[in-house]
Amino acid sequence: MTIQGVADILTAEPDQPAQTTTQTTTLARTRAILADLIAFPTESARSNLAIVDYIEAYLAREGITARRIPNADGSKASLLATIGPEGQPGVALSAHTDVVPVAGQDWSSDPWTLTEREGRLYGRGTSDMKGFLAVVLAHVPLFKQAATHTPVHLCFSYDEELGCLGAPDLVAEVAALPVPPALCIVGEPTALKVARAHKGKFARRLTITGRGGHSALLHRAANAVEAGAEITVGLGVLGRSLRGETNEAFDPPWTSVHVGSLHGGTALNLVPDHATLEFEARTLPGTDLDSLNARIALIIDEARARLLAQAPEAGIAIATLSDYPGLDTPEDSGAVRFVAALAGSNAAPVTLAFGTEAGLYARAGIPTVVCGPGDIGRAHKADEWIGLDELAQAGALMVRLAGRLGTPLAPSDFARPAFA
Repeated sequence: MTIQGVADILTAEPDQPAQTTTQTTTLARTRAILADLIAFPTESARSNLAIVDYIEAYLAREGITARRIPNADGSKASLLATIGPEGQPGVALSAHTDVVPVAGQDWSSDPWTLTEREGRLYGRGTSDMKGFLAVVLAHVPLFKQAATHTPVHLCFSYDEELGCLGAPDLVAEVAALPVPPALCIVGEPTALKVARAHKGKFARRLTITGRGGHSALLHRAANAVEAGAEITVGLGVLGRSLRGETNEAFDPPWTSVHVGSLHGGTALNLVPDHATLEFEARTLPGTDLDSLNARIALIIDEARARLLAQAPEAGIAIATLSDYPGLDTPEDSGAVRFVAALAGSNAAPVTLAFGTEAGLYARAGIPTVVCGPGDIGRAHKADEWIGLDELAQAGALMVRLAGRLGTPLAPSDFARPAFA
């Protein structure tokens, strides 16, 4: 398609045959790509290299070179590709390639085969978030023709579902481009509403070592489960104390602390010498993380001291499971206005209850919003789906974006984001 063709699409009346034919063709391509993407069982526990190979080959056929950013053992990789002039500020389109497991879920059809029923496309990852990924890839030929002055950066990560573990290296590479993006759009499912903010999150696992023994002689032992229970109570008290500071833009409107699991012990008459506790905190933008972490450390240190007083070999080891910042792009920022125009929306921006990789891009100094097709309420469940109409609406956003690539973007138009 020529650049004039892009302009014709942007200015055509809804009933013009050229527009209808182009939209139908692109939607068919989107559906076909989505079917291919769904066929890759990219659960986070597995390698994503097969889908990376597929995307690389697709881009190569369009004459676009993608760069891999592998994990430490090479079993997974992110992809970064630029369409258009690398020496100009551009727009980053961010998606993750991994999905959550399907084990134990009662699906009506094969979760790894795209299945259409009454205008809905079913399969694992359709909403979260291979639908957005398919829309982006389907519009690569359009971006190639349109991106004469403003580039598009394709940023595809791994292990987002494990707590945004694969994104930091990718974001660092994006921020280190010769000219960093002026804007990032993270295409998580928001029903194409523009989301400007979400909470941050950190999660940790405590491995508690005590000293075993007979329950009749518990004074000679050190109870690891009891230490875990003390920490659980302390974290609960801490969480309740944080509810006095609120931000009504979020639900719940306060920073939360949650203990998700505590395991230990084998028999009633044995003092458990081992326990494992996992907890998380979801933090409002602007939360004093140093203060919060100091309060958590004090709770753990007090339990550790009581264990050590009973057994010098006791201890508590701390492992970080995930840690990503929140997002707090100002409501009146240029980034919000720009993406709202692309989405064809006059609605006020929203906040999200779930976390995304957007906070990492914002922390790197790239103005960022979240906006993508699908509904998070359908994600992670059996019979996850996305509507063909939703893919078409996301395609319209991409066409509007293509229409902006023929003129330079000014980074000053996008307010620098706040982050947590």
